[in-house]
Amino acid sequence: MRYCTEAFGAYDIRGIYPQTINEELAYRIGRFFPDLFGAGRVVVGNDIRLSGPVLKRALVRDLRESGCDVLDVGQCGTEMIYFATAH
Repeated sequence: MRYCTEAFGAYDIRGIYPQTINEELAYRIGRFFPDLFGAGRVVVGNDIRLSGPVLKRALVRDLRESGCDVLDVGQCGTEMIYFATAH
């Protein structure tokens, strides 16, 4: 499976599954995120879309392989991610 860099915007990552966002892209983000941002702990969640759990599994797998502690808050809204990140 190929990943696509056109999913990266100025402030977010968005696209159509699996054309522009897929498991390979999620995995690669998880691979480099901790090094780029010095993250030791990361909060993850997914929205109601059917692709959410699949993408999250790929992301979490490599975040953990990269040495990150991952707090999975499950299916949630953006405001819950913000709250969990702050606390």
